[in-house]
Amino acid sequence: MTGNDSHTGGNDPPHREKINDGDIAALEAGLEENGEAYARVTIVRREPPVSANVGDRAVVTADGELHGWIGGAACAQTTATSEALAALEDGEPRFVGIAPDPEEIERPGLAAFPMHCHSEGVLELFIEPVNPRPELVIVGDSPVARSLSRLAGELAVDVVSVDPDGGDGAADRVVETADPDAIVEAVGPAPLVVVASMGKYDARGVAAGVRAGAPYIGLVASDTRSDEVKERAATLLDADPGEIADAVTNPAGVDIAAYTPAEIAVSILAEVVDARSRGGSNAAEIEPGASGERDDADTAADDGDDGTAELATDPVCGMTADPETAPSVEHDGETYYFCCEGCAESFSADPESYLDAPAESV
Repeated sequence: MTGNDSHTGGNDPPHREKINDGDIAALEAGLEENGEAYARVTIVRREPPVSANVGDRAVVTADGELHGWIGGAACAQTTATSEALAALEDGEPRFVGIAPDPEEIERPGLAAFPMHCHSEGVLELFIEPVNPRPELVIVGDSPVARSLSRLAGELAVDVVSVDPDGGDGAADRVVETADPDAIVEAVGPAPLVVVASMGKYDARGVAAGVRAGAPYIGLVASDTRSDEVKERAATLLDADPGEIADAVTNPAGVDIAAYTPAEIAVSILAEVVDARSRGGSNAAEIEPGASGERDDADTAADDGDDGTAELATDPVCGMTADPETAPSVEHDGETYYFCCEGCAESFSADPESYLDAPAESV
């Protein structure tokens, strides 16, 4: 189960259907409003014949969809999408070149890829990951929670206090409920979560963090109470207790011999900064009923992480290709899939030259 599924109820964000690819600024604004990460792809250099121009741009969303215009070459779009997703994963921008002979444009700072489509032109792209300002969700109104709320104001995070009694006023926003579903609906995807309610609603806070796809769930509790909280959270989620335990950090905070609430808050914020820099890659994916036996739906999803068929590798350029939609070529009783028709035609003309050597890569 992912945080996006919990937050949107399994439906696409409403702006996705209303905004066409030509209105990139509006699409970016909608993504930022929804707290969704994306990558901005801009053409900074071209050599004809290519159908795109310098300044043309596109957006690649976290689900791998490309919106906008960087030319009609399928392999260029595939390269841009795969590099955009890599940029979202590591948070680093990229300067990418795509040319018939990558060695001709390769230079320090530029990653060169082959252009195998019909177009013989050159494209150079700047790919910039855009990650929304993360939310730090603090569950509780304990002295540690109040210190966290005050000190976190110095970080580049939006502080959300979960407190049925109304919060202490230091947070950017207050969620006045301890119901896990209501908390998930009130926050964006993949928040950073610290649970410090001193036993009042710790289990519900942990459950909300798991359901929201939080990359970090810190729990302020003793070892004994921590075990009880995880068990109760697992019951609330109908999930395996071991998976809940793996998703929770307890004791929260780095070891600096912290004693006072303010010192404990500082130690926790150090962990929060580290989790934020990782970009949410450690978010727990826990399905309801995970402690039970696998059913037919689970078995059907084995091909890919999301239940779709596993992606293939284009033997010509090394890009990924979706077998359900990609061009394919039969050779010696085996089916090969390609990112675009150009790669498929190159393979058909001389399959052995691509099978005898490893696929090209960056």
